[in-house]
Amino acid sequence: MLFSPERRARLTYVTASHVSDGRTNRQIVVESRPEYAIIQLKGTKIQYPIAWERIFALAEDHHQHNLRIEAAAAQRAPRRKKMS
Repeated sequence: MLFSPERRARLTYVTASHVSDGRTNRQIVVESRPEYAIIQLKGTKIQYPIAWERIFALAEDHHQHNLRIEAAAAQRAPRRKKMS
């Protein structure tokens, strides 16, 4: 059996998120590659390669923002009494 240390797998994901391209709502397609990801709107030919480092930096920024939104919503929501 042969073993290659170089990763060559490509995975394609169709997300549940929809984005408008100006005319119609389209799903986001992400193709995973070892060095970068390719982002594309389903049904179009335009592709955007993005480095994994940038994707993780964006995810970290959004995570902190989402935590602040959730904390603010928890403070505004009335707390329910437990019924025994």
